[in-house]
Amino acid sequence: MTVPDHQPSSFRRTVYATLQAIFAVTLFTIFVIAWLVQGGSIKLPQWAIAWNGASHENQVTYAAALVPAVCVCAMLFFGAGFWMTILERRQDRR
Repeated sequence: MTVPDHQPSSFRRTVYATLQAIFAVTLFTIFVIAWLVQGGSIKLPQWAIAWNGASHENQVTYAAALVPAVCVCAMLFFGAGFWMTILERRQDRR
């Protein structure tokens, strides 16, 4: 006896796609905010700038590392989203 393929329900697919969209928008927003803070367009409050007494050189170093770290996280999220989309399309073909 063969077991028929189980297709995910329409509601489940909608929730799944909505979650993907929320994560993508959230990640993009974080990247944009980090980029604007790095560029100086968004001024941080004094308590955020102080960094508990870190030297200016350390502040510059850590701030410069923020954008590449966000880019790496973005690539991981987008890659995972792309992979999930490919898997969903394969299921749709069945």
